Amino acid sequence: MKLWCIYLVMFFGFSTLAVNGQKLNYTVYVAGKNVGKLKAECTKEANNSFYIRLETRIHLPFKDIVSLIETRYSGNELVSSSSQKHINDNLKEKITVTRQQNTYHLVNASEKVNTYFPAPIDFSVGKLYHFMPQGLTSIFSERLGAFIPIKETKKGVFELIQPDGKKNTFVYKYGICTEMQTEMLACSVRFQLSE
Repeated sequence: MKLWCIYLVMFFGFSTLAVNGQKLNYTVYVAGKNVGKLKAECTKEANNSFYIRLETRIHLPFKDIVSLIETRYSGNELVSSSSQKHINDNLKEKITVTRQQNTYHLVNASEKVNTYFPAPIDFSVGKLYHFMPQGLTSIFSERLGAFIPIKETKKGVFELIQPDGKKNTFVYKYGICTEMQTEMLACSVRFQLSE
């Protein structure tokens, strides 16, 4: 009987998560010091669709960085995404991607670039906090507007390789990212799941 109750609690707990989505909060550390937060939100919608919102706020001496990535999927395919980065309240990057039948239309407002590339996109950086990229060799970067390589270096640890050669390391437990490590301004940066 106890085992049956545990299954019911797990079923209803996971069902609620699937309907309402999931919010993850990360603390950002630079050189071991708490400098900001990342809020990663995945909201389930009707018809097997979901919306992802990543908002990062980092406060450094003389520099406040705010980045926002919003991504919408229908089924397992990207429908649209938007990426913005502000430094000291000045817009530095803005990229939007919109699916148009069998292609995607990318607009890089910062560099005044307007391009098209083939569909579908089934995994992007925005998904990395809520979904493990099992078996993938590349994923789409909303911020860069391009596919970048990813590989599993050991069980539950994935390395995303940026065009400049820097590596972002994502660590997973139970399918959720618990830690991400990267470099910024020649410093070690760590995003640690706090809740």
